[in-house]
Amino acid sequence: MNKLYQPKHLKIPSADWILEASENNQPYVFNETIAIVVDVALATHRPLLVSGNPGCGKSRLADAIAAVQGWSLLSMTMTSRTRLESLTAEVDQLRRLHDAQARPENSALKPDACYLKPGLFWWAFQPETARFRGMDPSEAETYQAHLPYRGIQGKEKSHAVLLIDEIDKAEPDLPNDLLEPLDQKQFDLPDGFQVHDKTYIKLSENIQLLTVITTNGERELPQAFLRRCVLLRLPDPEPDKLVEIALKHFPKGNQARIKAIADKFPDFRVEAKSQSRRPPGISEFLDAINACEQCGIEISEKDDSVWKKIENAVLIKGKT
Repeated sequence: MNKLYQPKHLKIPSADWILEASENNQPYVFNETIAIVVDVALATHRPLLVSGNPGCGKSRLADAIAAVQGWSLLSMTMTSRTRLESLTAEVDQLRRLHDAQARPENSALKPDACYLKPGLFWWAFQPETARFRGMDPSEAETYQAHLPYRGIQGKEKSHAVLLIDEIDKAEPDLPNDLLEPLDQKQFDLPDGFQVHDKTYIKLSENIQLLTVITTNGERELPQAFLRRCVLLRLPDPEPDKLVEIALKHFPKGNQARIKAIADKFPDFRVEAKSQSRRPPGISEFLDAINACEQCGIEISEKDDSVWKKIENAVLIKGKT
């Protein structure tokens, strides 16, 4: 009999692979494959690239890892407008121009660093210098330029999970632009800026960091980028897995009804694929169960039943 893998870096018991629900997080069902791949990413200090269909739990995995480790969580969803500077550091030129024009005559301008905006990598690499925009703390306080933490603070505040969500939505050049911060764990500051006499920000030696990057597979990612990542593909969960997940979210839920909804999921996916639509994911599954639990709705195959309306509104989403 094969023994379960015993994680060396991921702090989760291998007996059940469950992150239980708490005041600060929802439950998450890991498995041995996830535990192994996350352990490899933590051991090698490589980014974890998570792929899979929308709704399979990619983004929630980053939340769950942060909760299991007790680390802070930083996250940003990519769009076609996301630039490297949005993730590292950029200068708010518009605000600086406004302040220059609005200042009283003969009064001094604020230091340029007041207009420096730390991105997620800066918050992950050096949260203390990001808080003060790279200035001396007393100077930042004088100009009221200090910033609140941009993410969710964990028990071990300096360590962090950094989530770069849906990277395939960004411009094609962005993955290659990220090679330096991902590979070298540092990035250059905008021209003319320094922090502690350095023109770059580098990951502090006492900070542990896991970068989680998700993709829906809508665009092929560059090979140079893929070579630097540890890869994990999350499959669409089968009905028995859906039931296991649902019972962690709804421990007092109607098990027969949960199983009946889970058993329908393969058909929902086939129907969605035939109509070139996105199949329902775990989030829609949990929404359907929540609706049934809250409203006392029973499963029915009648076209005019309440369940059929829930099915179309929450799961199939094929008729508007």
